Amino acid sequence: METESKGGFITELPMKTQEIFKNIDFPVKRNDIIEQARKSGAIPDILRELGMLPDKKYNSAEDAAEELHKIYIGIPS
Repeated sequence: METESKGGFITELPMKTQEIFKNIDFPVKRNDIIEQARKSGAIPDILRELGMLPDKKYNSAEDAAEELHKIYIGIPS
């Protein structure tokens, strides 16, 4: 099984999502990420994906990107 290197998850995100994360001062909660995405003019698909993030505090863009990665591929059993 492959492992992601530090910073690997963020580079796998769509460019618009990466831009949104670059404009956020972490740590933030999920709702803060969604609000920033709305202000950035994110399309509904991105807002929907960000809405799927667990409702918790994210310490970095990589932290949030890792959670999105789990959503995209599912958590291995």
